Amino acid sequence: MTDLDRRSFLRVGTLGLAGAMGGGLRAQTSPSVILPPYVADINGNGLLGSDDTQLMRGALFTSRGFALEPNRGFDFRADVFGRAGIDQDAVDAVSRTIGLLDDGVLVNAPRPITVAWHYGWYDRLRRPLLLQTARYLGGNYLSRNPQVEEGFNRLKNEFGITVDALSWIPTRASSSVLSNYRSGYFAAANAATRYVALLYESILALPQTGGRADFRSSRVQSQVLSDFGAMAKTLVEARDQYPTRVFLLDGRPVVFIFASHSWGLNPADTTEFGQMAAVVDEARQTFRAVYGEYPYLVGEELLQMASTSTPSPDRVSRAINFDAIYAYHGANLKSSATPFEMTELYGALQRFRLTRATQAVHGLKSRFTGNRLLIIPSLAGGFAKHGLPILSANRQAYADFVKLLTRFYSETYLPNEWPGAVGTPALPAPLYSVGSWNEEFEGHAVFPVQFNLALTASTQGGFDFVMALKQVFGWNHYAERAIRSS
Repeated sequence: MTDLDRRSFLRVGTLGLAGAMGGGLRAQTSPSVILPPYVADINGNGLLGSDDTQLMRGALFTSRGFALEPNRGFDFRADVFGRAGIDQDAVDAVSRTIGLLDDGVLVNAPRPITVAWHYGWYDRLRRPLLLQTARYLGGNYLSRNPQVEEGFNRLKNEFGITVDALSWIPTRASSSVLSNYRSGYFAAANAATRYVALLYESILALPQTGGRADFRSSRVQSQVLSDFGAMAKTLVEARDQYPTRVFLLDGRPVVFIFASHSWGLNPADTTEFGQMAAVVDEARQTFRAVYGEYPYLVGEELLQMASTSTPSPDRVSRAINFDAIYAYHGANLKSSATPFEMTELYGALQRFRLTRATQAVHGLKSRFTGNRLLIIPSLAGGFAKHGLPILSANRQAYADFVKLLTRFYSETYLPNEWPGAVGTPALPAPLYSVGSWNEEFEGHAVFPVQFNLALTASTQGGFDFVMALKQVFGWNHYAERAIRSS
């Protein structure tokens, strides 16, 4: 995640179901299991009814297997427990849920929206020596290959990832990333199933002084403005030239900013933060002149705001430039730290950080809109990067982490801080970042893997992370119908 690492990079077997379910992984569910309605909506049409139970019965006793393509006859929509197999208790759970909620009822609770970081910088099949800590189950690939991206899209939709936040780097920092997206990602045969946001790689894009961006610098200011115009152009292409759909919040295209917490050279210099605010305001205008709408900006400020319930003035001054805040990953890693595991204690820490961040931003409003700041939690999994300690996990630990954090967010944060907002354009559904789809050098990649050094026990054929997401969220029916808001 460091400037050096990213810049250096830019320069430079199938398991059977029975084996995967062995060892006690497949615990029997109770007949009383009640599913979230959006999971029981097997066909994804927004209604619960006999069509859903019929699909379940048709899929009974089928299994996925652990190749990239499922076994013939397997319907991933029916895999309501994320086990890669359909058994009688899965059918019973759907039937019971529909019976409880009533046949033909409209699914009112929207399926959560999941955002994954998507990287288009793989220009060579040979990866940098000793840096790759996760490898795709399909082997090394080129980002400009539309067939690879087509396969990615099928997997994302099967396992429940809604939005691709494309890692966006200006051409002055990378001559290939944007062209790779045009040749690969946007050219995929099933691109119409995907929603697009951007992840602005500000550390790569902007001049750095000791790892920070000096907003008193005219060069920094001009490059921010240039980049916002260019990002707007990328999203115009996604909207108008390609079949992809642009992900909107509050009617505006979403742009995540990587490492916004490094903006501002001197925290005590209020003049610099005033200049930063002016630049961001002008950047919004520049974006609107190209796209036709202002951007919805998500700053990487969650961990910084969560460090105390009374954040420092510079952190407040920076955070209110955005519409929402997030964390790229929940792990604070230092080279001197020791390896650790994703335990319940780790999950409790992330829930505590959410609570602390909520306290810190309570009452804060975006300078641009006057609306309160939305917190978007990170559900990123393990972490494995050269020179940093490993955060390891297995499927069950990751699934438990995701379940508990999403429950805490949906039952505590949203009703208290955003009452009545879910289902509106401001927040069509609960929103989470799930880490990366394919950051091969940081271990939190959730795509199916040949290996991932962050997985302590890959018992599910390299599908551990993504199957845990499927278990919690179900398949991505937003691929087939629009994200709706009232």
